[in-house]
Amino acid sequence: MKKDLAFRVPFSGFTTADFINCFASIYLFLENMTGDDHYNCKVKKGEPCDGCGNHLQSLAGVQEDVFFLFDTMCGHSSLRYRFDGEPTEMQKMIGENTDDDSGTDYTVGFLFGFAGYEYRKLTAPSEFKAAILASIDTEKPVIAKVKAGRGRFRVITGYDGDTLICPDFAGAQHKPEGAPAYDELEIVYIIGEKITPRYTLIDGLERIRRVMEYNISENLWGGYTGKMGWYDPDGLGKTDLEEKKTRMKRVADTMWHTFNSHNFAEVFRHRKYTELKNPAFDEIFQKIGGPCYGYTHDLAWALIDLEKQIDWSALINGACGIGEMVQLTLYKIRDNDIQVLDAVKQAITILKPEN
Repeated sequence: MKKDLAFRVPFSGFTTADFINCFASIYLFLENMTGDDHYNCKVKKGEPCDGCGNHLQSLAGVQEDVFFLFDTMCGHSSLRYRFDGEPTEMQKMIGENTDDDSGTDYTVGFLFGFAGYEYRKLTAPSEFKAAILASIDTEKPVIAKVKAGRGRFRVITGYDGDTLICPDFAGAQHKPEGAPAYDELEIVYIIGEKITPRYTLIDGLERIRRVMEYNISENLWGGYTGKMGWYDPDGLGKTDLEEKKTRMKRVADTMWHTFNSHNFAEVFRHRKYTELKNPAFDEIFQKIGGPCYGYTHDLAWALIDLEKQIDWSALINGACGIGEMVQLTLYKIRDNDIQVLDAVKQAITILKPEN
């Protein structure tokens, strides 16, 4: 017997097939959310982009909005890296650069509660097949975590006898090809009934605050500024040529991750989620989307390109200046985080004045 749901929702290109990406696409399917894929676009005609923004109304654009919202409200897009690459406690809790792939109980439970759906988490392989078939038969896709690979979550949309069916993971980075076998599954999430959301905007803002306060208390950016400032006790002035290259490469790699500020900014810039539309938030959220995280996005690109262009061996007197410039740029990125945290706290106070 075969059954395959008409699942045509794309996935975000800002990440792999992680839990948040898969959950966002399933949410669109369950909520019957649609987009206009027949939009006018010069790029589609082979012409230069004119910034019309019409693509944002497409189904991929709608999925992206939902992905950004979920990614931000669960605290994921507030994460920052340590200079030494060791996962922080917040990364472990939310599930980034770990085997959890944004699928920790902390994140999964929040997102189902925020979206307003009951769910069951299955870990016994003997229960997988019957539960998956029953869910598909009731027109509900299933989220499953596989045992290995990059982007370890899958959306299961059908079955053909003992063979599972997945949609095309179009858009996702390192997109999975084909569907997993039952013996490749580690965890299965069965989606239950639609309910009143257990979590709302205030809960999302509180989670963001928790992550950002942790980043600051742990002085995560200080791990970078102390290594890149020329005159710091463990700064660039105390290192050899190869170490200078290594440190600058680490900064550039971290900037790729810091692009999560784009996800964050888009949520507060466009305010598609109903609770974000409160006029009391106008000035606060404008600051997040533009002067703070719009700027962080630009500064991150600058450091990435600088790492590609700089020839440390050719610098005679300029190496100290390069180090100081990188340090100042990182200070500004740190300060933008602090200002965004302050804006989030202001929003929390509006919703809960006693805070």
